[in-house]
Amino acid sequence: MGRNRRSRRQRLNRYAPFAKRRGRASKARAGDAPEVAHLQTKMTTSPTDRHNTARAEAYGVERGPLSPSGERARVRGIGVDKWVGYGKPSPRINRIKPSLSWRHLRLAIYITLLLVGLHTLTILDQTTSAQTNTPRGTYLIQLDRAIDPVSQRYLINNLDQAQGQYALVVIQLDTPGGLLDSTRKMVNAILESRVPTAVYVAPSGARAASAGTFISAAANILAMAPVTEIGAAAVVGGQGEDLGETLQVKANEDAAALIRGIAEKRNRNVEALEATVFEAKAYSAEEAVEIGIADVLAADLDELLHWAEGRTVETAAGEIVLENLTSSRIVESEYTIWDRFLSALANPNLAFLFISLGGLGLIVELWNFGTFIPGTIGVVLLVLGFAGIGQLPFQWAGVILIAVALALLAAEIFVTPGFGFFGIAGVIALVLGGIFLFPFPSIDAPELPGGQIQVSRWLLGGVGAVLLAFVIWMIYELRRVSKPESYIPAGTSDTLIGTSVLVTKALDPEGEVYAAGEHWTAHTPNRSNIEVGQSVKITKIDGITLIVEPDTEDASNTDHQPS
Repeated sequence: MGRNRRSRRQRLNRYAPFAKRRGRASKARAGDAPEVAHLQTKMTTSPTDRHNTARAEAYGVERGPLSPSGERARVRGIGVDKWVGYGKPSPRINRIKPSLSWRHLRLAIYITLLLVGLHTLTILDQTTSAQTNTPRGTYLIQLDRAIDPVSQRYLINNLDQAQGQYALVVIQLDTPGGLLDSTRKMVNAILESRVPTAVYVAPSGARAASAGTFISAAANILAMAPVTEIGAAAVVGGQGEDLGETLQVKANEDAAALIRGIAEKRNRNVEALEATVFEAKAYSAEEAVEIGIADVLAADLDELLHWAEGRTVETAAGEIVLENLTSSRIVESEYTIWDRFLSALANPNLAFLFISLGGLGLIVELWNFGTFIPGTIGVVLLVLGFAGIGQLPFQWAGVILIAVALALLAAEIFVTPGFGFFGIAGVIALVLGGIFLFPFPSIDAPELPGGQIQVSRWLLGGVGAVLLAFVIWMIYELRRVSKPESYIPAGTSDTLIGTSVLVTKALDPEGEVYAAGEHWTAHTPNRSNIEVGQSVKITKIDGITLIVEPDTEDASNTDHQPS
């Protein structure tokens, strides 16, 4: 027996390191029932052996052959022979898991299906994006106002929005002209557009005058409705006047070079377009088509699109064939409420008037601080006025003069009240600020007819006259208030003389009396002393000082001091 036990113990010691390396057994201890982790179990041919056989089959363990001693000493698990010892099957034998090959196969199938689905979605998304990014339809931009920074920003923003979205951009134009600087920027945006552009001078009676000539010639397609005109692009001064011989020649040559480059770029009649600058020549729609300025005479937008269908135009992105114009949608862009609001503010006369009235409101608020209404209205008008100026090409010299004018008017109230110098100087500075607020005509800032940006001289004169009258009245009031001797309470100057009043502070010879609900400084002419509570009669008023004398009559009609 002992030998058999030693033999079994030796076998345990022999296989214990293997079981430890596999992480399947705990430490084998002498004297304990020998087992190696969850795989060691006694398996014989007894009923217990049949029980162990059933358990092994349940856990997917194949039992090994009998050893020479009649014991099943080894079992076969997952590809590795495991040692089996004595005792009942360990409860940890359930950690032996069946083969994972089928799970791996299912997982591989799932991953494959997922990848195929994702790839399919990617292809569909790319196809949809390609269809969405295909330029289709016509984008119609309404431009029916003078050419200024507001219309410039409106056109450029809409051109940027149309890039890659539409097959054609149509600018329906009706303008009297505008600023040459804004015209250059709009022409540059049209020439660099990657989407084809067409200018349609419409409706009947519309015109592409002055700056509109440059914009119309820059488009890939120039169409005109019947009874419309184009031309008259000579450069003039800020008020529509001639610039003078030398300056006129320079400005015309500058504008002619621009329109000549546009005509060569778009294959238009160079000489006819130059004549609109040098000779201020204008053409009707029929004449413009006949001499090669315009491309087509179209009664409506549909006729223009039918004419443009299938034609090839050159853009910044290269040559593009116009297709599907007649069968696709037309999206119209109009001025938003914000654009129209800024456009209304971008008026030099309105902006200057707002600034003048706003400054006047601030002066009234400073003079009578605490009313808040003039100050609030003044601040709002100043903000609106400077917002309008910000939309126009202004000069900082004019802005600085206007700020100096407001500072001088404030100094007239707080520094030298009623002196007059600062107030009158403020009026002069405000008028000069209005004159210098916008550039004078020069080679750097010529204008095209319809784009004069200057404050009206009549408005400057009217604002200056009203403000000067206000300043004179303010000076008079400040001087009157600053003299204490001139102050006499309303309704008391005629009624105080001859009345009897009580002395509230002894007259020695100067003191105080109570009259007409107020305490007055009083003194006696003969330098006599009068005690408190005695009655005196007012004989004269010297500024805000009462001249009194003792009252010899009964003081029954005297004013009584309130308790």
